[in-house]
Amino acid sequence: MSGFKGWMTGACAAALVPALSGCGMLRGAATSALAPMASQMSASLQEQTDPDLVRDGAPALILVLDGFAASAPDNPEILLAAASARVGYAAAFVSRSEAARARDLYARARDYGIAALSQNARFRAAVAGPVDAFEASLAGFGRADVPALYTTAMAWMGWIINSGGSMEAVAQINRPVAIMRRVMALDPTHERGGPHLFFGIYYAVQPRGGGGDLEASRRHFDQAAAAAGEKALLPRVAMAEFYARYALDQGLFESTLKSVLGTSDRDDPPGLQLMNAVARRRAKALLPMAEEWF
Repeated sequence: MSGFKGWMTGACAAALVPALSGCGMLRGAATSALAPMASQMSASLQEQTDPDLVRDGAPALILVLDGFAASAPDNPEILLAAASARVGYAAAFVSRSEAARARDLYARARDYGIAALSQNARFRAAVAGPVDAFEASLAGFGRADVPALYTTAMAWMGWIINSGGSMEAVAQINRPVAIMRRVMALDPTHERGGPHLFFGIYYAVQPRGGGGDLEASRRHFDQAAAAAGEKALLPRVAMAEFYARYALDQGLFESTLKSVLGTSDRDDPPGLQLMNAVARRRAKALLPMAEEWF
């Protein structure tokens, strides 16, 4: 599981907003009006182009969205926006040495996601029960629920892998995996092939005999790249970091990362600027690791 650490799909940014956090102003019609605002604030993060600006400003947005969520704990749209901001920030900007901080970010995001999904009565009854009942409850979710399912799975897995090998955490791994399998069944292209990216990493880092499957890993990475498009760099960097590393393919590792670093940000299409900037930074940091890993 250690291979998952520090690399979850997505990135976060921040925007200047009124200081409404924690003021208890969101009620009734105001909550309904602010739900789309919260979603748009979270979605607009991907349009940012400066990773440093995003890293420095994202905590302010997270605090505001936490305030919205505290004031509207039954509004799934607000809960999902708050969860997405935390997952993206932790994935893109919290370092491997800050496991405790990452764990806390992912834990609250997981709780927001579970609260949003718990609008479904069958899921709410099964969420803390046996795994079989939990998995069965996921059949009650449809395509409209994919964003909440996806974000919850990412947050839950992020919490597990930053929990220092805690048996309590590791024992829950079947739950986020089951949620992501439901996402895969409903919309495998969600978030530019994010479910495929998830399973590409998952099958690469699991031990042989314990769920590891490098052939399945490579298939998922190829499908993630196809869904994201040729201009998207994240699937290529993740494939190098996980599939090439665990397959002990140094040539593929180095050639893939060098090809990413050879791209220009001038060619990045709208919606990919921030993600590609983060991917290039990751590729630059990973390339020297070849001497240690191979």
